[in-house]
Amino acid sequence: MVDHRLGDTLDELLLPFGRPTLVHIDSDNGHACVPRYERSIPNREKLTAAIGEATLAGLNVLCLSNGQVDGGIRQFIFSPLESPCDMMPTDWIEHALDESKFDLLVASSLENVFYTSGTYSVATKGLGEASFCLWSADAGGPYLVMPAREGSSLVDNGVDPAGVYPFGSSNIYRGDSLSSTDRRVLDVQEAGEFDDPIDALSAAIEDLAGESTVAVEREGFDPDSYARLSGALEGYTLEPAADVLHDLRRVKTEEERRRLRRSAEITETSMEEAMAELEPGMTEQDLANEFRARVCRKGGEPLFLTVGFGERTAYTHPLPGDREIQTGDLVRWDGGCTYENYCSDIGRTYAFGSADRAAEQTYEALYAGLDAALGRIRDGVNTGEVYEAGVTAVREFGVDAVAKFDPFHLGHGIGVEIYDPPTIVPGAGELTEGMVMCVEPPYNELGTGGFLIEDEVVVTEDGVETLTEAAESLPVFG
Repeated sequence: MVDHRLGDTLDELLLPFGRPTLVHIDSDNGHACVPRYERSIPNREKLTAAIGEATLAGLNVLCLSNGQVDGGIRQFIFSPLESPCDMMPTDWIEHALDESKFDLLVASSLENVFYTSGTYSVATKGLGEASFCLWSADAGGPYLVMPAREGSSLVDNGVDPAGVYPFGSSNIYRGDSLSSTDRRVLDVQEAGEFDDPIDALSAAIEDLAGESTVAVEREGFDPDSYARLSGALEGYTLEPAADVLHDLRRVKTEEERRRLRRSAEITETSMEEAMAELEPGMTEQDLANEFRARVCRKGGEPLFLTVGFGERTAYTHPLPGDREIQTGDLVRWDGGCTYENYCSDIGRTYAFGSADRAAEQTYEALYAGLDAALGRIRDGVNTGEVYEAGVTAVREFGVDAVAKFDPFHLGHGIGVEIYDPPTIVPGAGELTEGMVMCVEPPYNELGTGGFLIEDEVVVTEDGVETLTEAAESLPVFG
């Protein structure tokens, strides 16, 4: 078996077929074809010459028996050198497709397209334009349906998809001197032959679905677009894909954990540093701006933030406003950022200047719940056990205010979305080593105030790896 790097020429020739691609070349007449589609490859002389080229296309060719098999046919298999997406190993999705009996999986939401392909674009993230990622039980993946003008996003995200179905026009023109990156962007742009995303997606499904059962995530479609897709795919059975994608995202890879760890660190340290700047006369909005500025300086992107002072801490999600800080106020945070598209979600409660004993006791009761819940987390434990441990610890701490503590959940998974499965409630299944969880016992009392202590942890075989660490007693700043 011979392993060669392949060149741009080969990449261009095989683009319509995607990768991995099985190619037969008849040694008698030089005819090249892709058996999967029963289609001939144009420019087969160029294809033959391209085999073995040492360039940076990012593919390999496996030449079976030095390319010689029965009947004078030379057989080549083209496939990615490694998993195209550090977030989701190829074998995970292959197993998911096999278990679910789906022939093709289509991701449509921003988060799941990124998760299954490793890329996103401004047009999809900022402007809401459609994009899709497809994985085939037969042909692998990822295959992308994306705006033609966003080819540079593949380079920016370091992604080499198995195939691209670009749609729409582009306002990028060709100059005289092009770099290899320019050529790649141009290839994506000029490969587009579809006017809109549904036409492109329909063609991709017809090319890649070996059989008729296709799992499609509905979240990225408006009703009219999904109706168009269904109408264009008569003869195919479209099944919901959300559960398959959520199951894939439950356990995090090493790369995902690296991103989540850094995201949590950015949020936690930015909250602490912002609190150190809090002084009389500052408003909730002033404090929020201190946090956001620090997140950006540390390489994160602010994702969401609620922060309230005094009586406003009782609101579930107080939007930062013009309420000024007063001595004795509680300061309640719930916020997060993204780091390389992975989320953080941390809750903190502080006192400014001084804290009364009732507030300290409530905080300590909630921390006891957090500590008890974290103490139960390990590989194989049921979410209900974690929930019950945390709730019971709060109720039995001896503080009347929380004696009937009854939260609607005690935490959730986190990843490319703030809420990844599972949720820490009875009946949500087992925790598995490698999951990343937010654990949070909240308490809100109108007219008095609210508390939130929320930490992030990685589930390990026999416990947790803590990504953040809340104080055991109510911290006082100022």
